[in-house]
Amino acid sequence: MATNFKIITRLKKSNLHIDLIGEFNGFSAIQLIEVLKDNCNKVQNIFINTSNLFLIHPLALDVLHKECLFTDSFQDLRFIGKYGNLMEPQESEAFWY
Repeated sequence: MATNFKIITRLKKSNLHIDLIGEFNGFSAIQLIEVLKDNCNKVQNIFINTSNLFLIHPLALDVLHKECLFTDSFQDLRFIGKYGNLMEPQESEAFWY
């Protein structure tokens, strides 16, 4: 696990707010996916703040995007902050296997 990455979660009413802090790599992506899987059916909205990331690895984005696009319960995530647009999965992404 990455020691220079942290996830902070806060529950407010039916909304889960997630702050990503540090370096977002492959292990960080898996960590985030696990938090999402654990909470997506318990809340109405999930907001993921990306403003406190200082490095985002392309592999981490690939892992996250593929999981988000293939998991129906991840369709309504809201990525906000400095890197929100970069981390937001796009439906039209082409995947090569």
